[in-house]
Amino acid sequence: MRWHLAALAAALALPILGFVATLLWRVSVAERDRLEGEALNTARAASVALDRELTGLASALNVLALSASLQEGDLAAFHRKTVDIQDRLGISAVLRDRTGQQLVNVRSPWGAPLPKANLPEPEPEMWRSGRPVVSDLFVGAVARTPLFAVQVPVTRKGIDAPDILSLSLPVERIRQVILDQRPPAGWIVAVVDGNGLIVARNDRHEEFVGKSATRDLLENTRWREGTWRGTTADGARIFGAYSRSEVSGWRVAVGVPDRLFAAPLRRSLWILGGVGVALAVLSLLLALVFGRRIAAPLQTLAEQALALGRGKEVRPVVTSVREAARAGEALAAASFELRRREEELRNLNEVLEARVAERTLELTEANQHLIAAAAERESAEAQLRQAQKMEAVGQLTGGVAHDFNNLLTVIVGNLGMARRRLGEDGDNRVVQAIAGALEGARRAAALTQRLLAFSRQQPLAPEPVDANRLVSGMSDLLRRTLGEDVAIETVLAGGLWRAQADPNQLENALLNLAVNARDAMPKGGKLTIETSNTYLDEAYAVSRQEVCSGQYVAICVSDTGMGMSPDVVAKVFEPFFTTKPIGKGTGLGLSQVYGFAKQSGGHVAIYSELGQGTTVKLYLPRLRQAVIESTPSAAKPSELSLPAGRGETVLVVEDDQMVRDFAVAALEEAGYQVVAAPEGPSGLALLDAHPEVALLFTDVVLTGSMNGREVADAAGARRPDLKVLFTTGYTRNAIIHHGQLDDGIHFLGKPYTATALTTKVRELLDAPGR
Repeated sequence: MRWHLAALAAALALPILGFVATLLWRVSVAERDRLEGEALNTARAASVALDRELTGLASALNVLALSASLQEGDLAAFHRKTVDIQDRLGISAVLRDRTGQQLVNVRSPWGAPLPKANLPEPEPEMWRSGRPVVSDLFVGAVARTPLFAVQVPVTRKGIDAPDILSLSLPVERIRQVILDQRPPAGWIVAVVDGNGLIVARNDRHEEFVGKSATRDLLENTRWREGTWRGTTADGARIFGAYSRSEVSGWRVAVGVPDRLFAAPLRRSLWILGGVGVALAVLSLLLALVFGRRIAAPLQTLAEQALALGRGKEVRPVVTSVREAARAGEALAAASFELRRREEELRNLNEVLEARVAERTLELTEANQHLIAAAAERESAEAQLRQAQKMEAVGQLTGGVAHDFNNLLTVIVGNLGMARRRLGEDGDNRVVQAIAGALEGARRAAALTQRLLAFSRQQPLAPEPVDANRLVSGMSDLLRRTLGEDVAIETVLAGGLWRAQADPNQLENALLNLAVNARDAMPKGGKLTIETSNTYLDEAYAVSRQEVCSGQYVAICVSDTGMGMSPDVVAKVFEPFFTTKPIGKGTGLGLSQVYGFAKQSGGHVAIYSELGQGTTVKLYLPRLRQAVIESTPSAAKPSELSLPAGRGETVLVVEDDQMVRDFAVAALEEAGYQVVAAPEGPSGLALLDAHPEVALLFTDVVLTGSMNGREVADAAGARRPDLKVLFTTGYTRNAIIHHGQLDDGIHFLGKPYTATALTTKVRELLDAPGR
């Protein structure tokens, strides 16, 4: 018993040892974390100090760039001024032209021959912004020592191309910035430029300046700040922290040797070992002492247990060990406890029977819930099948629209060219024939736009829309379109939110709904257009495909017509489905409304009852950001004249030969030089062969290995200043995402006319930027 108690004591001591070990380990980890945090803070502080130093130099450079002598081109006076600044501030100014030829160097007397500067070519950002930039490390052409420079473009009177003014400074200036931060003893602080070269170190500076930083530092310091583990340039194992300079992009790296990290752990292990040995000895001594006091009453309890087994009377044990005394009392009451447990078992059986009945009732209710859930799932599956059917039809119609738009481009474009060739005094019958053909082609184009609207592939240009103003502005158009038999009433909500939608497509959608309402009221009736602010809750969104809960602007179009049956209502949004007689409708009106609503991130719902009329509710997402009023668009150019080009060269990339021939003819007629290619790689080859190309006009959908977006990206990599105009009859998400043109994209949809093409090209060439 005594040895078992000793083992028990030892076992009890183990958690204490574990706690002490954990505590000491956490202390050591906290110490290491403190060192890591201090290293990162040191890197940040040094980076801030470096930025402060570079900002001051940039300010001084800006002041020097505004010098009157420099602006007037008096370089001798400017040299004298820079010599004075060098004497007072210790900074050296260098003026050089775009070829790198030094014009003024404060380190050389005025008039002395100057070599070309060793400074790297300035970044394009400096030429665009005109702000000072910091160069990487270089060896001065005159000083022959490691330097860095702060550069800025300057313009002198009478000189067309800007020169470059720079302050060349020794790297010891950066080292002094590091030393001013007073890093702890043994820590290594280094500044690494954008080429991975060491600019300065607080320790062994002269030995490592200009050498490449270690690979692990370059590979693990690509973000703004962070930590890594690796080695220093002299091979010492360190924990590293770094921070990037906001002004120069240089990395300030702080290395803490591993021996400083290991010291807290070694101290913890020594303390743990000493505490463990002391606890083990103390536990063994206490176990031997108390074991003697516990063994005797336990022996008595064993004898009483044997007596209880033989049915003899058992008396309580008299002992100072409270637990042993209680065990004796328990043995004495064992027979009574056995009889009591039998009674409890009978009661427990009755309770179990009652619980079985309750559980049976719960299972019945759960079964009913499962039946209801199965019904809901069947409804959701039906909605999914309907959505998949609509998606399949949308993909088919989108593909048809693509090929049809190419044909319409050729038809509309060549008819327009023929009309211009006739001029104002052409044969009236020929003019009327061409006008009729153009009107038919425009109707066909409108048909393809409805196909694209249903397939959600039309390029939308969403903007803030005041639905009340838009509905009011359509009143005259609706009255002329619907006739006198239809009374029009508008109910416009006060405080209506702004919506985010394409206003032209929204007008088309409302016009389609109004025309459908008129056809449903052959004997006349009443059309009501109502606006309101609406919130679609979670319950409404869950029961409908592609509907998100939230705030919407609702436009409701109601009629008092014949109404529709539930079977017809289920199909009204399908393309080419119509209840009108042959020749009275295409079946694309409601399909266009459906596609426009979904592509705009909204929702459309229809409610109808035979003999009572129909209501169509169009939900458009609420616009939350501030609204900036747009300026009126320019007047539409005449189709009988083309905006004149100025001899610029345009590269046309189009895989359809007829469309390509038309685009080339239209541009050449307008006065442009044109080169054309049937696919992406040959177009890029022409771009390389013709550096005078000012604009790329490319179809988005191309045959071959590259689409139009990839051709434009590759051309932009070669020519960052090249302007790009896209065209397509079917986008396939190359330049349109979430129903909207990507930022910075210039687009001309098919079919287009020669006037539309040349107008867009002229606008893009005259616009600043890419």
